[in-house]
Amino acid sequence: MSLRTRTTQRRDDGTAAAGESKLDVTETPAFRFGTALFGGILAFNALENLRNLEGRIAYAEAKGAPAPSVSVPAISGGLLAGGIGLVLWRLPASAAAAIASFLIGVTPVMHDFWNVDDPEERQNELIHFLKNTALLGAALALLKVGQRDD
Repeated sequence: MSLRTRTTQRRDDGTAAAGESKLDVTETPAFRFGTALFGGILAFNALENLRNLEGRIAYAEAKGAPAPSVSVPAISGGLLAGGIGLVLWRLPASAAAAIASFLIGVTPVMHDFWNVDDPEERQNELIHFLKNTALLGAALALLKVGQRDD
């Protein structure tokens, strides 16, 4: 993926000639900062899951997640690896795929707002569901961008 920029070059006679050059978007400071924020926060969340593993397993069990004693550490490890991979921009498509897999698997199980009766709790779960859906969109976009660098 490249970002096209317009440049102006001077000919020998002093007149301007418009040319086109390519700037690799993944090398820009904004992209690097953005992926560091995205991956870093997700890696931090994964570490928190692993630090509070018993609590996370109990919560997943209460939500009806399959095999929470195995799935919670496994998917948290995948999220950690994905987050670190994006921060370092190493195997970025694989890292983004790990994050997308986490979000696809976790979001409908853990934030099932449609099964919640209490209006405040339902709203809270809806907010988390929509937030995770937006994060999934970012992960899918990074997956596509990262495919050329894997």
